[in-house]
Parts: sequence; C-alpha cells; structure tokens
Amino acid sequence: MRVGLVGAGFIGAVHLNAYANIPEAEVVGVADFDPEAAAAGAVLVGARPYSSYAEFVASEEVDVVDVCLPTSHHREVALAAARDGKHVILEKPIAGSVAEAEEILAAFEGDGPRLLVGHVVRYFPEYVRIKAMVESGELGEIGVARTSRRSPMLDGWNDWYADRRKSGGVLVDLLIHDFDFLRWSLGEVERVCARGTAGREYNRLDYALATLRFASGAIAHVEGHWGYPAPFCYEIEVAGSRAMVAVDSADRPSVELLGEQSGSGESLDVAVGKSPFESELSDFIRCLKTGEEPRVSGRDAVEALRVSLAAAESIETGRVVDMGRSRSGSS
Repeated sequence: MRVGLVGAGFIGAVHLNAYANIPEAEVVGVADFDPEAAAAGAVLVGARPYSSYAEFVASEEVDVVDVCLPTSHHREVALAAARDGKHVILEKPIAGSVAEAEEILAAFEGDGPRLLVGHVVRYFPEYVRIKAMVESGELGEIGVARTSRRSPMLDGWNDWYADRRKSGGVLVDLLIHDFDFLRWSLGEVERVCARGTAGREYNRLDYALATLRFASGAIAHVEGHWGYPAPFCYEIEVAGSRAMVAVDSADRPSVELLGEQSGSGESLDVAVGKSPFESELSDFIRCLKTGEEPRVSGRDAVEALRVSLAAAESIETGRVVDMGRSRSGSS
C-alpha cells in the first residue's frame, strides 16, 4: 500500500519510524507546512517531501493518507481525502467536536474509502492482556478501575497543545486514551463527573480527574496531568470480585496480578517486541488489504470523544453529566 503522511511533527515521526518496519506499506510522500520537518520526515522512509496535502496528492499515487496534524485540522484533510477516494488513518482524537466527528464518519460510509482512527492503547500488550482478563472472567465481576496518565507539557506547532480551543486540553488529547480503553473493556459509560484546572487560555499546566459510572455498575477514576515534572508514565488498576490486575509503566514487571487465585505479586509475561504504533499501523494496513474490521471503529472514536467532552462539560458546569443528555452528545 502506498502511503502519504500529512504532519511531520512528533506523532508523524513516530508513525514514520513504524512504517520503516512495515514492508506492506510504502510511504511515498511526507507533507508539512515546515519544509525542514517535511524533509526530515521524508528522509526517514525514503519518501519525497511536500508542503501540503494538496501538493502531494496531486503528485503521488497514494492509497492511504495518514493524518498526523493538530486536531483542529483533522476534519479538513480527512474530508478532502475522502473526496479523493483515499483511505485515511487519522490520529486520535478523531476531531475536536462530536459534530465534526460525525461529519468525518459520514464521509466514509458505504463501500468507498475506509477510515481508521489511531487509538493506540488498544495495541499496548499490557492493556490487551487486561482486556483479555476482563473478558475471560479471570478477575471476576469488575467493580473499580483506576488509571493515571502523566506527561510533561507538550510543545507543538504554535504551542497548539496549550490552547484548549485547538487541542481540547488534557481530557481530549491525553485522557481519551483511557476513556477509549475503559469503554472497550468495561462497556458503555452512563455518567461522568470531573474536576480539573481551568487555567489561562494558553497555560502550561493542565490536570483533570474524572469519575466514570458504567452501565455495568463499575466505576473508574481517571487522572491526567500535562505539566508533570518527570518523564511520561501511566498506570492502571482493574479490581474485580476475584482479583485485581495492576500496571505501572515505571516498574518491572509491568503487569501484576493480585488475588487469592494466583497469589500476591505474581508477574505475568507480556510480549515485548515491535512498538504498539507498529502493531497498530500494521493491523490497519492488513485490514485495508483484507477488508476485515479494525480493532478500533470510527464509532468507537466518536464515543471516546463524547466521554472526553462530557468530562470537560462537568468541569465547566460543576455537575454530573448524564451521557444520554450531555451537550457533547447532541452537538
């Protein structure tokens, strides 16, 4: 499959490094408004640099457009690629609003080009293992989950991460990973309550803590922090009636099972091989070739965004948000 990548910033470079190890995908063009970034990205995969999506799609025959742009540009490029008949790999979040996300989904309905959204946590070995343990009943009936995802404040083009109007802040850009994984593993979210820092329009610190109530009765506490004064890290605990599983990216072994069935502190083997991004993009390319459904659907991406926006609404209003009646659900 011939791939053109748009957006050669941080996540674009991560994708390009992954493609370098995927023989089924050939990146032929890398577009970025910054010519130095486009050139540097193109060198990674032996592609040609371009200044925009329009320029490379006019010059290259591509099957897939991989969009790694700031969230506020997702709609524009995804819709243009759909009109051009190109498959699209779109980095999370799918969009900044539910209305834009639904417009993107509608553009890929039917038998034409396909949309694949990059919720990469579904490809982290530790999280895949937890999902399997939940589904198998190994943990029993799930009661409580706790997640934490912490990162230094990100730098991006024009400091767009720090502008909540463009990035959605820590809830939409970072915690959407955990919202998606928890919904994938525990089912639909019914209610959301969140608190966090409001800050200035352009701030260098963003913290949020959200509590999710699931239709199953399970509860999850989800913490996110931009401005964390240490390297990126994440944790997750899922507690059931039989046992609890815990992951801490800073510790080894990274996955621990606690409970009577397996003994306290038993470590679980988690395969360490290719990066989750390589696994994700390989799977996306395979699905495009075979027609199979990807691990992440477009609808999954929209629902994860709805949870993120419900949490933002809860912080704004100081109220619990019913997912069936939230502003994000009807926008």
